[in-house]
Amino acid sequence: MITIKELAGILNVSPTTISNVVNGHTEKMSEETRRKIENAMIQYNFRRSYRSNELGELKLISVDFNLRFRKRIFMDPFCAELLDAICVKLQEHGRYPVCGSLKDTEETYKKLQARNIEGGIVVGFKPWECEAFSQKVGKPVVFVDCGVGHYDNVGIDDYEGGKKITEFMIKQGHRRIAFFCDRKIPVSSTLERFQGYCDVLTKYGISYSNEDYLYLPDDKNLMRETLRDFAVRAKQQGYTAVFVVSDYLANEAVRIFESVGLRVPDDISVAGFDDNLYAKLSRPMLTTIRQPVVEKGEQAVSLLMQRIYGEEVTVNSFRLPVELIVRDSVKNITLSHT
Repeated sequence: MITIKELAGILNVSPTTISNVVNGHTEKMSEETRRKIENAMIQYNFRRSYRSNELGELKLISVDFNLRFRKRIFMDPFCAELLDAICVKLQEHGRYPVCGSLKDTEETYKKLQARNIEGGIVVGFKPWECEAFSQKVGKPVVFVDCGVGHYDNVGIDDYEGGKKITEFMIKQGHRRIAFFCDRKIPVSSTLERFQGYCDVLTKYGISYSNEDYLYLPDDKNLMRETLRDFAVRAKQQGYTAVFVVSDYLANEAVRIFESVGLRVPDDISVAGFDDNLYAKLSRPMLTTIRQPVVEKGEQAVSLLMQRIYGEEVTVNSFRLPVELIVRDSVKNITLSHT
């Protein structure tokens, strides 16, 4: 396979000029030069190197977590595991991550405009932000957990996860199941989990009330007070179970419930979502939905590299399967009543 240096020698141009065409940096180049190089690349069957280019420059990929108000993002088990999987997979392609925790789409856009960044992996955008952003940025971008649309995204079957956990609790005899979410109005993955929850309630003839939806604010003190308030009234209002959209929040719920005398699972059952470190640290350990975080990161990198290499992509959106993990935090109240 011909190299950049060899092609530069044949065309009597600098290796930098060839590299600029390969990486799409042709703004200051004449149309004649660009066409000459592109035709030669086809004629000599030139293909991008999977490793660092011959000029010794590092090939960089932007990896950004746009989780807005969340703090210490890289200490979160989900984010840490996802980032690790992305970094390991990027190394296989001779790429290096430039990681960030940014506040909005504009910051991410500016970062992606850096000359030596080939593309990006983005976590945390709203579905309606993704298509316009991917068109505007002018480089390959793969989103993670950002819904489905006319853009590249890798996620999981959140809807099926919501169904699995809700149906399991119903089969354990629970009929008044609260839904705890970190958004006033669920969007993207949390919306799909909520829809799965609602559809299973309907399937079993259980009515849903707006009282069953509990918003847990980002502020820790407000979140804990919200949980305490629910714990005080849970028995009186007939709640026997809670489905929480993340293991982190589920772990917090268990801790607060226990502190005010609402025992898990004897008085109320609690289920989470993710199956990360928080699920295993919780006492009792959490019944939850396991999502394949490592595979999610690997698929995001693979899809991004296909775009960078200019390969044909038959599917631009992945929904990876989820698995119900049963532990001790959900009680079978049917058996306890017999």
